[in-house]
Amino acid sequence: MNPQPALASRRRFLRGTGVALCLPWLESLGGVAHAAEAGKEPRRLLLICLPLGIYRESFVPKQSGAGYELPEYLAPLAELRDRFTIVSGLEHPGVSGGHAAQTRIFTGVPSAERNRRSLDQHVAAVLGQHTRFDSLALSAGANDFGWTDGGSMVPPEKDIGDAFARLFAEEGAANKTKVLREIGRGKSILDLVLDEARELETRLSQRDREKLGEYFESVRATEKRLVKSEEWIHQPKPQVNSKPPAPFAPDEIITNLRGVCDLTYLAFRTDRTRVITFGYFRQDTVAVPGVNVGYHNLSHHGQDEGNIAQLKRVERAFFDELKTLLTNLKNTKEGDASLLDRTTILITSNLGSGNSHSNKDLPVLLAGGRFQHGQHLAVAPGSTPLCNLYVSVLHQLGFDDKAFGTSTGDLKGLVIS
Repeated sequence: MNPQPALASRRRFLRGTGVALCLPWLESLGGVAHAAEAGKEPRRLLLICLPLGIYRESFVPKQSGAGYELPEYLAPLAELRDRFTIVSGLEHPGVSGGHAAQTRIFTGVPSAERNRRSLDQHVAAVLGQHTRFDSLALSAGANDFGWTDGGSMVPPEKDIGDAFARLFAEEGAANKTKVLREIGRGKSILDLVLDEARELETRLSQRDREKLGEYFESVRATEKRLVKSEEWIHQPKPQVNSKPPAPFAPDEIITNLRGVCDLTYLAFRTDRTRVITFGYFRQDTVAVPGVNVGYHNLSHHGQDEGNIAQLKRVERAFFDELKTLLTNLKNTKEGDASLLDRTTILITSNLGSGNSHSNKDLPVLLAGGRFQHGQHLAVAPGSTPLCNLYVSVLHQLGFDDKAFGTSTGDLKGLVIS
C-alpha cells in the first residue's frame, strides 16, 4: 500500500473551519510535503535590522579569527558559535544621514540616489516561486527595509496577530476575522482542525507523528502568547499612589519580539515563505526590567555608565530571543539537514554607533546556511562595502550574481562549504 497520493493531496494544508494549517516537512509524504518538491535543497533568508545600533563593546570581539573570546552579547550563543560569524569594518559607501540610512541598509544604494530593490526582494523574486508568500515583512517596532525595483517600500505586517491569521487562515477577511475571534475566545487553531489532524496522524510514521506533535506545540505556544498579549491590552490598570512611570506601549517590545521570532520559525518550518525581514525598535521606554529611559535616548548614551547599563539590558534581551530562534531552527530537521542549515540569517544595523549616528563600521552577525562559520572576520574599516557580503549571501543561496548594490566582489575570507 502506498499512502503517498492520499497524503500528498494534503501536502499544503489541513483544512477546517476556515483554517489553512500548513504542514512541516514529513518523511511519510515522500519528501513532497513542501520544500523538497522544488527539486533541490531549499534555501531561506532572514534579514534583521536593529536601527538604533548595537553597543559595540558588548558585541564585536576584541580578537579576530576563530579563537576570539565571546563578548557579553554573544555569550548566550556559546553553544552555537560554530554556526555564526561576526564581521566588522563593513559599510555602505555613499550612504549617510544617521537614522535616515536605515531605509538603505539592505539596498546599499547611496543616499543621493533613488532607492532600489533590496536584498530580500531580489531573493524573493526567485525563491518566492516555490512558496505561498514571496516574502514576509514583520515588525517588532519598525520595518522599512524592503524596497521594490521602482523604489517603493514593501509594507510590513505591523500586527503579529494579523500576520498569524494571514499565514493560517483561509483567504478572505471574514475567515481571518473568524479565526482571530475563535483564538481570542481561547479556542486554538489546532482545535479547529483537530479531527483532520488526528486522521492524518494515524497514517504517519512514528517519527513523523512526533515531529507533527512538536509542530502543533509550536503553533499552540504562539497562539497562547498572542492571546495573552491581547488580553493584557484590555485589562484595567491598577490604581496606585506612586508617580506613574514614563508611558510605554502596551505591546511590550520583548513580547512583540518573541511573537515575531515564533512566527518566523513557524513560517519557515511550514515553508509558507523563504524570505523574511524584521526590525527591532521602539523610540520610547520599553518594558524591560531595570529600564526606565527611552530606548532611543539610551542609544545616545553619551558614555554615561547608567545609560549604557540600561541599553545593554534592552539589547541583551534581543540576543536571548535570537538564541531561542537559532536553537529551534537547529533542532528542526528537514530531510537530511536542519532548518538552520537551510536558513541564512543576517543581523546588522544602519548605525555603527548609535551614540554618534555614524554609518561606518557596521555591526554584522551572519548565522546559518552553508558557510564555514566560527570566526570574527575583521576587515579594515572603510575598505569593503557591506554589499560584498550580500553577494556572498546570494552565492550561498544559489544565485550567480556578480554584483549587488555597491559591491566590488564577494566578501573575502567568508567561505561557502
